[in-house]
Amino acid sequence: MNTARVDKAYMELVKEFPLIPLRDKSQLAQAVQMMKQLAYRKNTLTGSESDYLAVLGDLIAKYEKRLPLLAEEMTPQEALAFLMETNGLAQADLVEYVGYKSNLSAFLNGHRSLSKRAACRLADYFKVSPALFLPRE
Repeated sequence: MNTARVDKAYMELVKEFPLIPLRDKSQLAQAVQMMKQLAYRKNTLTGSESDYLAVLGDLIAKYEKRLPLLAEEMTPQEALAFLMETNGLAQADLVEYVGYKSNLSAFLNGHRSLSKRAACRLADYFKVSPALFLPRE
């Protein structure tokens, strides 16, 4: 490990928010908050704090880049299953957005599509495009 630029301030930042891959919206929100705190001090950051900020920015960008790929690479069912898994959600957690558990279950099993209203409600919840949950033409 190159310790030339690692100092006490850097280690305090790592203790507060470790530099690990972001896996859900909660971690993303924490990372963004940390980035904002550091950005306000941009002109007074030490070299190691600037390094931390750069890596944190990379982690945020990497997480955010995953979401557009969902629309291109996954079926609507796969995209929803992925978002549920990465956010630690069960079907019961999303029933209020879809209407009935049976509708959600049938959708995830590929037996039916979501209504446009349900797709919009899920999109609002996950902060993605409703097109992610609708059949592609």
